Amino acid sequence: MIYDDESAEQLFMDAKRVYQDRGMMKWIGFYLSDHTAVLDKESKERNRINDEKEQMTVEEIGETLQRAYLQNKRIAIQLEALDSEGNFLDDLVGKIVGQREERIYLDEEERGMLHLEIEQIHHVEVLNPKKILSQKIIK
Repeated sequence: MIYDDESAEQLFMDAKRVYQDRGMMKWIGFYLSDHTAVLDKESKERNRINDEKEQMTVEEIGETLQRAYLQNKRIAIQLEALDSEGNFLDDLVGKIVGQREERIYLDEEERGMLHLEIEQIHHVEVLNPKKILSQKIIK
């Protein structure tokens, strides 16, 4: 069958009248899965409880900080501070870039430069280097 412009337009209008576009309904499945994944991640972060690490003496903290500074190592610091529910805050992770009297300067990986009083520290530990590659390089 050969269509001229008028009959083609009529065919299009008939199809348009019969076809019901679902609009955004066709995208709901994608939205729901992405939205659910984000909500799950936020829920896990909200419900995570940081365990209390062993309380260190000021001398132990000082020795660990000095060793990390001299060897340019990453450290994790658990502060004495608690959140509103009485749980310990997330560890501060970074490298020490300086020290003055009873204060250290930490280049924290997420927050940038921080200065901390030594008496604010509950526990400190030297971390292993960050893994850059997760797979072995094959030669």
